Amino acid sequence: MSTVSTPQALAGPPSPLYELVWADEFDGTAVDTSKWHHRTDVKGWSSQRPENVTIGDGLMTVHLRKERHRGMDYTGGGLVSTVPFRYGYYETRMKANAGSGWHPAFWTGASDGTTTFPDYSRTEIDGFEIDTHQTHRTRHNIWLWLPGQDPDGPEEAGGRAHAPVITSGVYDLGFDTAAEFHTYGFEWTEDQVKYYVDSVLMYTASYPPLRYTQHDYANVWLSVLAIGFQGSPGVDDTALPAQVQWEYFRYYAKDSYTDNDGPSATRYGETGTWHTGSLPGHTLENTSRYSEDPGATATWRGWLPAAGTYDVYAYTIAHPDGDTNARYDVDHGDGTATALVNTRTGPTGWRRLGGPWPFAAGDNGLVTLTRGDGIAWADAVKFVRVS
Repeated sequence: MSTVSTPQALAGPPSPLYELVWADEFDGTAVDTSKWHHRTDVKGWSSQRPENVTIGDGLMTVHLRKERHRGMDYTGGGLVSTVPFRYGYYETRMKANAGSGWHPAFWTGASDGTTTFPDYSRTEIDGFEIDTHQTHRTRHNIWLWLPGQDPDGPEEAGGRAHAPVITSGVYDLGFDTAAEFHTYGFEWTEDQVKYYVDSVLMYTASYPPLRYTQHDYANVWLSVLAIGFQGSPGVDDTALPAQVQWEYFRYYAKDSYTDNDGPSATRYGETGTWHTGSLPGHTLENTSRYSEDPGATATWRGWLPAAGTYDVYAYTIAHPDGDTNARYDVDHGDGTATALVNTRTGPTGWRRLGGPWPFAAGDNGLVTLTRGDGIAWADAVKFVRVS
């Protein structure tokens, strides 16, 4: 259930262990195209134009106009990060527009901004969605997009199939989002997403990876389009031109994950002969790897957001022919620690190799798995910050 509170003008992540690792304070004079794509799709009632996004006076502004463009009578716009993110804390500060018919949103979805629903996009987390005929209300969602089409799939998603949406439902914030700036954030961890408004926890959504397959890396969107959600009466032309403004976007990380596939796979390596296994990894559609080659090794290097102490875990695959003495060597700031793991017994899942151990920030920390007396299985390693 969502909890409606009276927010305070505060900002920042919910834990001091988080470290700021990616941000744009919008303190320049033009969009930083190394950080952002423009949103350029045609959707709902509007065409999204790069020309409608400006940077100045410490703000990113999306201008909303009544003009004919690519078959639409209105134009909006927005930015989509060039970098995809996963677990961590996401935050922005935004002031909406007055006048019905528009949909400011802060959300994640894999794309370059040319379309909202490419076939490879599965994970959507909505930090907020606001429909401007009711600027005192918002909602937070997790959409789990599936392959293929559904006759009942939403029109705005091109009929994409999806699992049941996880949602707070629309609720009253207790203030007008178009009257002044407010801070919106969400913390995505392995098992849940927590949504904050002005640092007040408003809604918690359960989202465990072994129940929901979609825990994909996704791009961040700060955007506005005209569309008829939540019973919108249409665009109020008398309120145009209008604008929606953002003060910043910040992404904070606390822990580090390295997997054998996905964007972090650049930090994974193997020696000897390995094969892709039929058993899933730490999310339902992640692959695992296995080897029967004597002396085969798999390595995972961490990327640590900050210097500190971390517990280290390996996601181990239980198998009747698995290693009874799979050797994990962890290189850390005080030396090397060794853990022997029996993967022939016990459940598949995260196993703590030890810690807390000190690690420097950045491309640091190395875990090496060496095959023992059975089949070696490799999937993922995580470094969980303790201090």
